[in-house]
Amino acid sequence: MFNKYSHLFTANIIMEKENPKKSLDYYHIHFLLLHEFKLGNKADQAVANINRAWGPGTTSRTTAYDWYEKFARGDTSLEEKEGRGRKSKLSDEALKEVVEANPRTTLCALATLFEVDKSTISRHLAAIGKVRKLEKWIPHELTENQKLRRFEVASSLLLRNKTEPFLNRIITCDEKWILYNNRKRSGQWVNKGEPAGHFPKQDLYPKKIMVTVWWSAAGLIQYSFLQPGETITAESYSAQLAVCHQKLAKMQPALVNRKGPILLHDNARPHVGLVTQRKLAELGIEVLPHPAYSPDIAPTDYHFFKHLDNFLTGKIFDNQEALQEGFMDLIASTTPSFYRTGIESLVERWAMIVDANGNYFD
Repeated sequence: MFNKYSHLFTANIIMEKENPKKSLDYYHIHFLLLHEFKLGNKADQAVANINRAWGPGTTSRTTAYDWYEKFARGDTSLEEKEGRGRKSKLSDEALKEVVEANPRTTLCALATLFEVDKSTISRHLAAIGKVRKLEKWIPHELTENQKLRRFEVASSLLLRNKTEPFLNRIITCDEKWILYNNRKRSGQWVNKGEPAGHFPKQDLYPKKIMVTVWWSAAGLIQYSFLQPGETITAESYSAQLAVCHQKLAKMQPALVNRKGPILLHDNARPHVGLVTQRKLAELGIEVLPHPAYSPDIAPTDYHFFKHLDNFLTGKIFDNQEALQEGFMDLIASTTPSFYRTGIESLVERWAMIVDANGNYFD
């Protein structure tokens, strides 16, 4: 291979050394890359060696990787293939512009657009600092009015808490379905050629039970499980509210008898029904404003139930009694600081909503 081109390169390379202002043509560069490849040097090292000897910018990582791939396939010819001599439309600037205009575009689409292979696109994306990440799930595609409402509520609550701290007056609640089977499909280490074990597909209507939880910065107030087939209504929610108020009067009599508790709950229908509104007025409980589609500022969602999900991962319950015992194990594992942290983090979250102009911040 080297004999075939030796008469071509020897004189020319000497001339290039004597006249460094004249850049190497692609034959020279490809020969030097092949030389480095034959020596066993990696592509990055080849680029460093060539640019050190012949000047910065003589060759690039993209060129080296392309030709190293060809050499690795056993093709050591130095001629450009048909179409290789055509100047590529790909540049870091152009690629960055396309990707930032449409972050969801694919490698295949980019390779087609710039008429190069996907590996070349991948290298250029890495060079400009672009990485592909899965989109983050958000609860709802917020309208401008909903963003404005979130901004207004968060701003007002921040101001109120600054002038008259009220976090220790908040009681909060929510409902959640708990599955009997919380096992997730996972990978297995097996011998080569041996199939992985079977994993049953989740039922379309998995067996589950609903739990409701009421708590504050001072700790858990109450929880209850609905009977199978039972759902939350304004009547049942109001009954729970009355029980919660009675328990709170024993746990924190000063709170109930002086300034009074403030309820933070979402806008689910049972929470805002007429029956519930009457019960709240009867008990003298203030309701904290809560914008729609805002689980990121609902402590039971972002704190308590998140902890519950982590606790339940991988657990399987044979019956309702076992499930309830599992939930009580979670309650037994919590500390006073767990509840205090969940409520106190509201201030930081309100501030993040303001900084995000009402958008979701996580």
